[in-house]
Amino acid sequence: MKNLFNLDNPVFQTLARLADLVLVTVMTLVCCVPVVTIGPALTALHKTVYDLTLERCTGTARTYFRAFRGNFKQGMISGIAALVAIASLACDFLLLKLYYQDGAYTVLACLLILLTFLTLGLTAYLFPLIARYENSLREHFQNALILLVRFLPRTIAMVFLHLLPLLLLLFAPSVLLYTIPFWVFMGLGFLAQADAYLLKPVFDMLEKPKEEA
Repeated sequence: MKNLFNLDNPVFQTLARLADLVLVTVMTLVCCVPVVTIGPALTALHKTVYDLTLERCTGTARTYFRAFRGNFKQGMISGIAALVAIASLACDFLLLKLYYQDGAYTVLACLLILLTFLTLGLTAYLFPLIARYENSLREHFQNALILLVRFLPRTIAMVFLHLLPLLLLLFAPSVLLYTIPFWVFMGLGFLAQADAYLLKPVFDMLEKPKEEA
């Protein structure tokens, strides 16, 4: 019974982690409201959740807003670029459905799907890289593109997870309806947590001393 109320109890640790994910999700949603701050908000999300994963976070809100301020410029530019790219791809899909059919439609649809995958894969690495490393924005883009190709299976997994709400909307709307509270209050934290587990071996390899590599 005494161990039941021990803060090191796995139950308490799990509940604390869930509470942290709810908090970081809500903070991210609030910080995304101005739209142009989506990039810094996502960067801070990845920084906070990754630190929580390594159990070196000294305070969820403190870590989040420190990362938000510290990566504001690069995050904002990257976020706006990602929004423009995604909006352009969405418009291209709509135009494709309106003006093309048969063979031309198939070829262009495959091209757009590939471009969408590259865009989402690039952003899946970009914001965690900005959160973790001190580099120019150009270097972050180059490194994200290299990691996208080098760790393709992880890229595919992250893109699938990021598209999961949309896939549920298209193919299982009833499931999405029942899970709306989860996606609203914990979705972003859950996705960032999954990314953190997928990216940890990547970052460990990048940071391994050369003599050990």
